[in-house]
Amino acid sequence: MKKIWQTLAVTWVFVALLPGPNTGRQQHSLEAKSSRTAQEPTSASQNNGAGVAKAAANTESRRIQNIAPEEMWSRVTECFFPQYPPLALYTHITGTVNIGLGVTPQGDIGNFRVLDGPPLLVQSAIDAIRQWKFRPNEAQGEATWSRVRALVRFDNDGTTTIDLVPAILPDNFGDPGTPKSMATASPRPSSSPACKPVKEPVQVLMFVEGAYLAGLGGIGVPKCMECPLPSYSDEARAAKISGIVVLHLIVTEEGHVTNIQVKRSLGHGLDEKAVEAVGNWRFMPAVGPEDKPVPVWIDFEVTFRIQ
Repeated sequence: MKKIWQTLAVTWVFVALLPGPNTGRQQHSLEAKSSRTAQEPTSASQNNGAGVAKAAANTESRRIQNIAPEEMWSRVTECFFPQYPPLALYTHITGTVNIGLGVTPQGDIGNFRVLDGPPLLVQSAIDAIRQWKFRPNEAQGEATWSRVRALVRFDNDGTTTIDLVPAILPDNFGDPGTPKSMATASPRPSSSPACKPVKEPVQVLMFVEGAYLAGLGGIGVPKCMECPLPSYSDEARAAKISGIVVLHLIVTEEGHVTNIQVKRSLGHGLDEKAVEAVGNWRFMPAVGPEDKPVPVWIDFEVTFRIQ
């Protein structure tokens, strides 16, 4: 029987948003739950044009049109690059966040959907993209929604860039959409307005349900000193499951782990393996503004990968 080898990597993530009522969970998940069905305008139907009453000239329509990336860049009136999350930079997390955008007839980001990307980088990408502005789209005498995708890149030199790529879904004007494998990225042309960096929000000290939020208001980040790797479950190994389990937990002022919650699940017994291993980790605790150890809420990504 062919032997399957598994490898596992662990990266660190911290919550940098105002928490909700249950232990400071992040307000946006990888699927950007706060948005609508993302690349679609609110209440828009997936019609191909047949049976749809023609709107009067220059009136707003709920139909949506896919726009070529080059054309979309020419319509940009204001754009922003994201800030590189400090902990991601410190732990050498790089990658691309792929976001589908729905632009309103007024030129604002009306909705979005995060299609994929490293969880630690998603919120920073969203914060930047939501501030973009475009010239309105008009098709067949209608002011319509428009659609495109953004590839928000976080590079290993600490810089961030954004490319535009064709939308995946079909529109209401006959464009069938472009599969990701066939899409060609379009970087910002020199004729487009220069993108500005997003201003970092003022960091406020936050104490939530028994612990501070790591990385905010002068609170440091704990450092793992004894971190044995989790093992694969038999079920996950047999099914060749790979992916990321995200754990939300407290590291106490003594360096112990408590209050472990599964924030992003893989199933197949891997959640339990991650919880079991991380629960036995030992840390150098986070230090507060007074240079004393403090308990902190923090997220950890535990990546399981079969090779």
